[in-house]
Amino acid sequence: MGRHLTGRAVNLSHAFLDDETPLTPEAVTVTVTREGATTATTTGPALKSGDVYTYSAGALPEGRYAVRWDGGVTAVDLAAVEVVGGHLFTLPELRGTDEDLTPQRFPTVETKLAREVVEAEFQRITGRSFTPRTAYLAASELPAPGELLPFRDVRSVTVLGTSPGPVAVERIGPYAYMPELPDDATGVEVAYGFTNVPTGIHRVAMIYARWLLVAERSAIPDRATSYQPADGGTYTLSTPGRGGAETGIPDVDAVLDGYRLKMVEAVRIG
Repeated sequence: MGRHLTGRAVNLSHAFLDDETPLTPEAVTVTVTREGATTATTTGPALKSGDVYTYSAGALPEGRYAVRWDGGVTAVDLAAVEVVGGHLFTLPELRGTDEDLTPQRFPTVETKLAREVVEAEFQRITGRSFTPRTAYLAASELPAPGELLPFRDVRSVTVLGTSPGPVAVERIGPYAYMPELPDDATGVEVAYGFTNVPTGIHRVAMIYARWLLVAERSAIPDRATSYQPADGGTYTLSTPGRGGAETGIPDVDAVLDGYRLKMVEAVRIG
């Protein structure tokens, strides 16, 4: 799922493939629909350049969107994009940490993908987002009133249905409880995440992204748990999945651990 920043035009591109064979329909219609909506947010014809199709969806509010690339009888593909309120770091900030991270060696597409991986991994490891995001929960997915919402650092909850609008939520620290909703509610949009990236997270996010980019060029094999340099000695490597390590980078794992849900917190909140 590609991530785009709020306040900028969301420019989409797509290539139709049958395994490795490009497909090139003459006309392609693009439909972008916000998650939970029943009508399209925007739709129109895609521009064709070779076997790549592009479409500008304009500036979209924070949230998740389904994208339908309709090439008629030739091919129809579905994709998803997300518009977020911020990133863990900018690409110039990342490149500034290492003189070797030049656009020539690591193109924009590659560095953006590394950033998306870092953002997804940090949320998986800690259970919270360090940037503003908005998620949709259908009525069937909602917890019972008074139960915890499945997101930490909830900023707001907006009910969808016949009478959409914001609802009040009760907060205790980074947690929020599910409020009472109108009977005609079809779901809710939950805005959650840190408004500003914590300094420590900002720093280690770039460390992890840099490691992801250069790992394939390392002289140490991917499966190594230790190595012996030419001048002697043996070094044990921090390895993801072993000894509580998540990323395998001690400095990164130490900072992330401070943002994880601890058992004592769970007992206190319960």
